[in-house]
Amino acid sequence: MELSIFLSQAIGIYLILIGLICVTRRKMMMAAVAEMMSNKAIIYLVGILELLAGIGLVLVHNIWAYDPIVIVTLVGWLMLIEAIAYLVLPYRIVYKLVRRFNTKKWYIGGGLVSIVLGGYLVAVGFGLI
Repeated sequence: MELSIFLSQAIGIYLILIGLICVTRRKMMMAAVAEMMSNKAIIYLVGILELLAGIGLVLVHNIWAYDPIVIVTLVGWLMLIEAIAYLVLPYRIVYKLVRRFNTKKWYIGGGLVSIVLGGYLVAVGFGLI
């Protein structure tokens, strides 16, 4: 349970910060993602790093319970699935998917969802709820 609390705190803080960055610096993020897509080596590197993080999170926290900590497990599995997609799908499909989501609307909506989800995890992790 201590690991679940730590991961809730860490992932919650991360989600809040990344959500705030997506909402407030969306133009910079959109340009960075567009630039990343022009470099296959960076896409591969991101996929490898995300694969490593996703495998690590799934191995240490694969808890499927009717409990708020299941969000940590879902984050790990989503990271793993996204990493596999980056590494296995053909470049043109990855490019089309990323381009489709690299819009102002997605950064604002995703950023707000990230902030809310991160706030919930922080509240759970620090015992506020």
